[in-house]
Amino acid sequence: MKLLVIDSDRDLVEMLTSWLKTLGYEVYRAYNSERARSEWLEQRPDLVIIDPMLKGGNVLEMCRDLRAKHDALVLVLTDSKEVQDEVRCLESGADDYLRKPFFPAQLLARIRAVSRRARSTLERRPSSVVTVGPLRVDSLHNEVSVHGKLVRLTPTESKLLHLLAINANDVCTANQIVTHVWGYDGDGDACLIKAHIRHLRQKIEPSPSDPCYILTVPGVGYTLIRRNEEQKVPVESGKALRALSI
Repeated sequence: MKLLVIDSDRDLVEMLTSWLKTLGYEVYRAYNSERARSEWLEQRPDLVIIDPMLKGGNVLEMCRDLRAKHDALVLVLTDSKEVQDEVRCLESGADDYLRKPFFPAQLLARIRAVSRRARSTLERRPSSVVTVGPLRVDSLHNEVSVHGKLVRLTPTESKLLHLLAINANDVCTANQIVTHVWGYDGDGDACLIKAHIRHLRQKIEPSPSDPCYILTVPGVGYTLIRRNEEQKVPVESGKALRALSI
């Protein structure tokens, strides 16, 4: 497995590089954003271990940009103790998050965990492009086409919509969404999921307040309805759809 360690703390980078190499990993390193970009594109790592406070620009935006060119797992290492920083990193597409200071065994466990999830996903991964009626979801490029109109998505929105698309007309529970999008088991954060659903509706629905594609199934989860290109939502069904979307 090829790793890229990116941190402005040179001592930490050197220590991690030496230690990970003894475990059989192929490890590369970078201490700034410019070098990080170069190493990411040149070495094409399987996993990037990065500090979001790296000097030289918006690190999370840089990761999104580079993942579009070469997709890699991203493990964030940070000094921050703020929950919102963790949420922001995970929402921006990071695969896992570890606070400093940490024990080497903790880091190794995270590396192995995200690798297992990645392998499992690859083994059962459907096509990255899924068409559901007038919607064409491309999870590889984080975009969706609605009646031919291209709309950009965040990595999290893309994962969520892709999950709904491959399960069109079936209900995805909050726990299923959390496991697929954020990669861990446990109770789904209803408010976080609802926020992403709201953003998706704003991007793909003709009327976000009265959705016809992504419907809420109260107390259960969400479903993406498969509609034909020319199919319109019947007027008499509007009340029912509004009730489901509350």
